[in-house]
Amino acid sequence: MKKEKIRKRLAAAGAICVMAAVLTGGCANPDKAGAKALENGDYEEAAAQFEQAASSDDAKEAAEGYRGLGMTYYETGDYEAALEAFGKAIDGGAEQTVQLYNLAGISAMQCSDYATALEYIQAGLALADTEPSDQENGEAESCADMIREMKFNEIVCYEQQADWENARQKVTEYLEDYPDDEAAQKEAEFLATR
Repeated sequence: MKKEKIRKRLAAAGAICVMAAVLTGGCANPDKAGAKALENGDYEEAAAQFEQAASSDDAKEAAEGYRGLGMTYYETGDYEAALEAFGKAIDGGAEQTVQLYNLAGISAMQCSDYATALEYIQAGLALADTEPSDQENGEAESCADMIREMKFNEIVCYEQQADWENARQKVTEYLEDYPDDEAAQKEAEFLATR
């Protein structure tokens, strides 16, 4: 249960980061209106606005519309629709962010599509390695927590695919960085039997 609360908190932080980018960026009005509706918890209005943006002839606007739809579906618990929308956003050229890949990865995990989740998680982790860390203290901590979550979810994805060797390797690496994580210690014990 604690892991689920942490996952939701981190996903919310990621969604807030993405919404802030939409609101402050040069996005079209449907994106801004959708982000505002999403921020206010008006998911029906958010979906309508983001659908309008997603149907745009402008590829960038459409991709950002799909990103917004993905966040809206994620917030309502419709992970299959979120996964599809995030995929369209990424394929359509939406701004590539660690948060986007994290939300796509979690959505795929919620759909028990661990191969796709692993792809998104690894893409997000690779992007995190290349992003400059010029964030303010609170943002940096939130991003560090998200990266930690992604690394743990990477272990879970390997485990769910019965790729025991990679799961053992990743849990060993994870515990080097986060030695006090009791859940990861239990995972390591479990994986030692596989």
